[in-house]
Amino acid sequence: QPCLPGGRARLCGGPSGLPPVEASMGAEARHAAELSEYTKENLPPCADHEVEFIVPQALNFNTGQNIRSPSKTVGNFRFRILVFPAGTNNTNGEKVSAFVEADPLDGLDPRWVFQNVKWQISVINWLNYTKSFTKADTWTFSKEGIDRGFHETVATADLTQESGWLGPNNSLCIRAQCYVRQADGINVSSDYNTKQETGYIGLKNHGATCYMNGLLQSLFHVGEFRRIVYKIDCEENQEEGHEGPISKATSMTHAGDDGDGKAPPLIQALQNVFYKLQTSDQAVDCRELMKSFGWGDLDAFTQHDVQELNRILCDRLEEQMKGSPMDGSIKRLFEGEMENYIECIDVDYKSRRNETFYDIQLNIKGERGQELRNIEESLREFTAEETLEGDNAYEAEGHGKQRAKKGIRFLTFPPVLNLQLKRFHFDLEKMDMVKLNTRFEFHKRLDLSDFAPGAGVYLLYAVVVHSGDVNSGHYYAHIRPDLDGRWLKFDDDTVTPCSEFAAVDDNYAGSDLYTWNYFDRSPKDLRTMTVPTRPRIHNAYMLVYIREDVWQQILTPPDPRTTNPKMVERCDREVRAAEQRRKEKLEQQLKIKIRLVFERDICKMTGFWDLAEIPYHQAMKMGREQQVSELANDIAAMMEVNAEHISLFSLQYRSNSRQVRFMQMPRASPFRAHIPTFSAPHFDTSDPLLVVLCVAARAYDVQTLKLIQPTQNPKNIDKLAEWVDDKVILLVVKYFCITSKKIVTLGCHYINQSAPLKSMITSGWVNERLQPYLVGKEVSPLPAEAMSATDQVAFQMWDCWEEFNERDIQPRDVTRAVMKEQLWTGDVVVWQLTNNPVLPKTTKEERLEANLTVDEVPTVPEYPTGKAEVGVPASAPNRAPDDNGIEVEGEVAPVYPINTVQDLSAHIANAVDVLVTLHDPRQPLCVDGIVSNGVWGPQRPPSAATPSPTAAKKGEIAPASPTNAGKDERPEEVALSLSPAEFDQPQEKELKMDLRWRVNHVTATIAKEFNLRSPPGEARLWLFRAAPASNCEEPLNTPGRRMESTLKDLQRNASYLGPIASGGGRKPAPLTLHAVELPFQPGPEVFDRGLCPLCIRFFDSRVREVGSKIITVPSTGLVEDIIKEASKHLNPAWDIKGPLRVLETLEGLLHKHYRPDTPITTMTCFHRPNIFYHSLRVEADPDTNSMPEGHVLLEIYHCDRASQQAFAQPLLLPVAPGEKSGSIKKRCKDKLQVPDSEFKSWRLVRMARNTRTHLKDDEAWDAEPLADAKLYLEHVHPNPTSNLARQSRYNKPLTIKAG
Repeated sequence: QPCLPGGRARLCGGPSGLPPVEASMGAEARHAAELSEYTKENLPPCADHEVEFIVPQALNFNTGQNIRSPSKTVGNFRFRILVFPAGTNNTNGEKVSAFVEADPLDGLDPRWVFQNVKWQISVINWLNYTKSFTKADTWTFSKEGIDRGFHETVATADLTQESGWLGPNNSLCIRAQCYVRQADGINVSSDYNTKQETGYIGLKNHGATCYMNGLLQSLFHVGEFRRIVYKIDCEENQEEGHEGPISKATSMTHAGDDGDGKAPPLIQALQNVFYKLQTSDQAVDCRELMKSFGWGDLDAFTQHDVQELNRILCDRLEEQMKGSPMDGSIKRLFEGEMENYIECIDVDYKSRRNETFYDIQLNIKGERGQELRNIEESLREFTAEETLEGDNAYEAEGHGKQRAKKGIRFLTFPPVLNLQLKRFHFDLEKMDMVKLNTRFEFHKRLDLSDFAPGAGVYLLYAVVVHSGDVNSGHYYAHIRPDLDGRWLKFDDDTVTPCSEFAAVDDNYAGSDLYTWNYFDRSPKDLRTMTVPTRPRIHNAYMLVYIREDVWQQILTPPDPRTTNPKMVERCDREVRAAEQRRKEKLEQQLKIKIRLVFERDICKMTGFWDLAEIPYHQAMKMGREQQVSELANDIAAMMEVNAEHISLFSLQYRSNSRQVRFMQMPRASPFRAHIPTFSAPHFDTSDPLLVVLCVAARAYDVQTLKLIQPTQNPKNIDKLAEWVDDKVILLVVKYFCITSKKIVTLGCHYINQSAPLKSMITSGWVNERLQPYLVGKEVSPLPAEAMSATDQVAFQMWDCWEEFNERDIQPRDVTRAVMKEQLWTGDVVVWQLTNNPVLPKTTKEERLEANLTVDEVPTVPEYPTGKAEVGVPASAPNRAPDDNGIEVEGEVAPVYPINTVQDLSAHIANAVDVLVTLHDPRQPLCVDGIVSNGVWGPQRPPSAATPSPTAAKKGEIAPASPTNAGKDERPEEVALSLSPAEFDQPQEKELKMDLRWRVNHVTATIAKEFNLRSPPGEARLWLFRAAPASNCEEPLNTPGRRMESTLKDLQRNASYLGPIASGGGRKPAPLTLHAVELPFQPGPEVFDRGLCPLCIRFFDSRVREVGSKIITVPSTGLVEDIIKEASKHLNPAWDIKGPLRVLETLEGLLHKHYRPDTPITTMTCFHRPNIFYHSLRVEADPDTNSMPEGHVLLEIYHCDRASQQAFAQPLLLPVAPGEKSGSIKKRCKDKLQVPDSEFKSWRLVRMARNTRTHLKDDEAWDAEPLADAKLYLEHVHPNPTSNLARQSRYNKPLTIKAG
């Protein structure tokens, strides 16, 4: 039995009681009847995007012979079906071939293209359409690719009426559909020249600046606006000229003509952009303009609203033109006026207020939810009159409540009218912003006579289009620079001609019919189904109209040379400067910068200096193909030395050991061979240079480069020009003074690889180079034995260390050859005296065998001079924290002596600045920047007055302390200052500590510095990484791990890196610790006695935290024990009376309302070490025992409107069944004492089963009784930027700096 369409099959057996033959005949009849439903006649008629073509006498065609259907137009894409009934020559006539062929409308550009057209072609089976051949694909149609289809569809041998492939008159039926995403464009090739093709140029996109580019183009082509911008005289920016570097943290880092230098004033930058748009042949760079806005790199990648930018830009221009001859000119161009009125119906009373506007925001969706179809409908709704009556009657002065008409009238429209279509809309059901893609029509001519007296007719000039959704998208503009001319599409740096349909009709939005295969559906389904659609996500967002009687005057482009010759001169000068910079960049590709360093320059460096920071004698340029010998000869001539007596070394990066060291440069090598192939700490690929060290023979004075003995025979002077790296190496040599703790640089010493290190001592070279430092008393005098050391004395009195970096110092054997000590050219060695009485009593061989090295530790604050005080912490960090520390009387932490350069390195590695903030244990809970202080809405603005650090009275304000001077007041600081609770404000101090200290040393040091009166023994301090009452993080020094931890352990997990420094690296930031003093000893006094510490916070009837107390109760106790202990600490001023209740809240929600008989061990806070954050809320309980029957005690929490996150402290309110939400809102307002101005924007919302319902005032709160229903007050979070969940680069406010 054959299967019917849809996979259905009939069984062979007939119904019960019928003979098999009759049953079989009945089944065949039913089968034939069902098949008749699937004939071609039962197909739905062609949709608007579909064409049907019936080819009669299909068998009469020869192979290769074609026929075309009538054309169908979708949008402005016209297409038709191209059929080869007998197949193409490619198929040898075996298959029917069918194609969709574009049939371009007249007037399209010859380079027309329709991008990504979704098409479908079907060959219909007349008897059973489910057997039809159908396929779909996507294609970009153009003149070169005008058709797309299939050579092989149905076999020509099967073309019979019995098979169903042919119908009456042997006709073949073919259908085709097309879904056109967008109107026509043009095919832009690589050699397309925007200026030559259109006469205009585009603007470069610097990340996400398409919205700015579209706006600037629409403003630029308004000739009158351009004339106004040109006409403004602005003072020449004398400092401008790209001479000084700009901080990388704030400058635009892209290379380009306008990417460097100081930002000019806004007007000057806008003049530069407009002048280049008018005169240049290349797309214009806007980074200079963005800098004048005060924008940085992040702003370039943050997309904003084009209409918002238009308003702010015009405002800033108006501000900067005040008092000038051009003052008010922008207003005359863009500003209109409207009147807000209220007119009483029954009495003679009117209220009017006039307002000006720069643009009109038109609804796409009406106030009642209806879709508005065009500009006229939207304007009529904008000016629609509203009748105020009943409860909403108008309070007329002197007349009481009166019926009145309220509305808006337009008085005048500006010559240039900006209309913003409000496509971005807040959806109350989704509680999120959405984009409206509904169809909204606008036309080339707009008659506004009905909306304002004498308004006249306006002509469409520009359409700014947004393509995308609410979170991302792209802006471009269609503009008619001449209203009698053609439309142009400005898409960033590309400008192309476009059709009027592409500029206007295609941007109405709406939905387009999508291709679909309906041949597998039953006729019944087809009768009820609709064609699927896809929303058109590209649509007009801003429209610009110009009044018909003045358009020629407004659009006529000005001549900048006659408008402002001074501006033209400046712009031309900048163009020449840009060309010069371009030539310099080209020269950079042929030449290399050289920084010439002499040995005397290195001798100026002290401490563990960075080779990349060496001061240089002179900068020069050399050709990349020039040889090193040419530079050597130039240096010899310049310094009057023999070129044979000098050798050159370039700074290079050793990839194997990750070091920057000097390497010898062979004379015959080109400079190109010495350019690093990748970026390194000393090398920037964007500005390549070589640091070249010139070393002269030892016969020359290191400072003057004159021969020490002028009469010396040149033959006896070392010929460094014949340098052989396999035999001789160059070492950078330093000296560490044990007494002054200072490292000085002695210079560069070249030495034979087979010579021992001690030869530097025995030859007297070290002593000779130390003399200037001894004379200047920068280092302590050396013992006489050390100054005239023999081989044996040098071994006993001198130590040598190799400096890999400031954190890795390794000892070297002075008796071994340089080569055996693995020293190479450029390595750094440090000498020091051995005979120090403080040194450990071990032999030198034992110390070498131990090979003490310094562990890798994080970078610490810069140590530029090499000085260190005796007694500050310093030692090798790989030792136990206290192994080498000395307990000094009167000190609370060990002191580490500095006896070797390795000790000095360890000191620098372990010394750390710790920013400590001491908090009062009474400090109120502050979660997400919210303090329960009873202040709703905006907190007081930051000011010079901040809370007194030592204030003990609530609300006491004192002038800013010196430590906080110049700091911006944080929102949480403002909120804390308004708290009614009494507590001391947090105190900050920056303390110097050592990473090897144990935590007990840290706490003792903090106690000493803050003058805490702790009892003998360990300080009663808990340490945190954030404010303990604002963060759930547990203490860093809980009893279980307190003794084993060091400060280094605390630092490992801290955010220790600071902001990016100007050099490109990161500057260390202070380690941050927060401390709070406990009223008890954590171990012996509490935990060892079976007590449980708890922080209870007292709340008054307004849900304000008015005080707090740390109590201890038995761990085996009940909640009633907490209530009894809390009652002892009530302050009468708090006005907390009657029975108490204990609550626990978490993340803005009520976690638990504890009964008095609840065991303490079952409370959530019992298991949380941070008692300040996981605290208990204690308040009066007037409701539990006095609520009327049927009432329920309901939790009502606060919820942020934007993020839908709960915040602040919830309130408990007894509510009656069926109570109106308006009554509940009023009682919430009265309880919290929220001002009217703030509460008017609050909403009461019911949340049930993840569904939010905004309750109307006359609606019962339990109208839909659900077990999990909750109520919350929805309003704006007072501190929306405090939570990372609310921070996003997409919601960063758009600003243009003033001035």
